[in-house]
This record gives sequence, C-alpha cells and structure tokens, in this order.
Amino acid sequence: MELLNFELYRPTAMELWIQAKFEEGGIRTPDDLEDLDHIASLFDAFIAYTEGETKVLYDEDGDCLIFLNIHMDRHEQRLAFFHELCHPALHAGNQRELPPSFVSLQETQAGLFQQYSAMPLHMLREVTAIPNQPSCYRQLAETFGVPAEFAQARLERITRRMNQERRDRNLRARLAALPAFKHGYSDATTKLLMQLQRQTYEKKGAISQR
Repeated sequence: MELLNFELYRPTAMELWIQAKFEEGGIRTPDDLEDLDHIASLFDAFIAYTEGETKVLYDEDGDCLIFLNIHMDRHEQRLAFFHELCHPALHAGNQRELPPSFVSLQETQAGLFQQYSAMPLHMLREVTAIPNQPSCYRQLAETFGVPAEFAQARLERITRRMNQERRDRNLRARLAALPAFKHGYSDATTKLLMQLQRQTYEKKGAISQR
C-alpha cells in the first residue's frame, strides 16, 4: 500500500497563499470548512442563496456576492462555492467583458483554487498516513464534504507533484556525481538539464499511453 509522503511535496504559491489566509482566519480543521460565510468574508465576499444559477456578481458599491443555488446537494454546493470564490480572491472584472482566452485562464485557475481550498494542504498534512487507494478517497471525501471523484483528483495531483520531486532529486544526485558537475554548473544550466529530463520523462509517458 502506497502512503503519501508530504515531505516530498512542494506546494504551489497559490496553495501557500490559501493556507496563510485560512490559518489567519482560523480555518484549521475540516469542520471549519463548514462555515462558508466566514470563509467568504476572508476574501471580502458575501454569500446569497438563490433558486437561480450559481454565479458571482458585484454590486454598485463593489461588494462581491456569490450566488449559490439552494437546490444543490451539500457536496455540489461546497464545490460550487470554492470555484466561485476564486473570482473575488484572484480576479477582477466581468467575465462577459473579457476575451475568451482570459476567461479560459480564469476558469483553469478557479479549478485549481477549488482543489486547494476545498481540501487544504495544511489539513491534509495532519493526516499522518494517507493510502492512495479508493477506500481512502471515500473517507477523505466524507471528511471534507466533497465527492469521492474530487478527493481522488486532489490526491492524484499531489501524487504527480511528489513523483516529479522524487525524479528531480534523483536527477540532482546523478548530476552531482558527474565529474564536470563538480567544477560547478550554473543555476541556469542545472535548471535547463532538469527541464530536459522532465521533457524526456513526459515524452516517454505519452508514448507508453498510446
């Protein structure tokens, strides 16, 4: 059974920022994630429940309102909230007035924000042993109030980044053993070599999946 080793995990800047905002606002356990109104307030937003579509609007005073459909189940509503929360947290302006490429970028960021905030890293770290298997997905999904498929996607993203860090460490060790390396490669050269190694690995992975 494979256990996730968070010592190998290198969080993204967005993850660290969300963690800092949550910890500053007292959001430290999965139970704290139940208070969506408080979480919204940390990002200067307010929640309004509606029978209409889920969306974000700004009123004439510039206040952000996150409209959540009251007919969604608990899991769907939680994910919709964290997705929409990204817009007041990271974005400005009306998407209807933005070019399609900008809208696509914002939606990609919202998907990442949703993962990082619905299952925050500092809470996952508190779980001393997370087995990477279906039963664990269901257990974590219940703990964080999200669908099992969402929990699986979160852990799979973490696993991919851990595997990349493991490969990077192995590459650094191999480079350090080379005679030429002992004379000192520049940081730029080292980064280039590691980028080439990653591209080679990704290419091999793509071929093996054909």
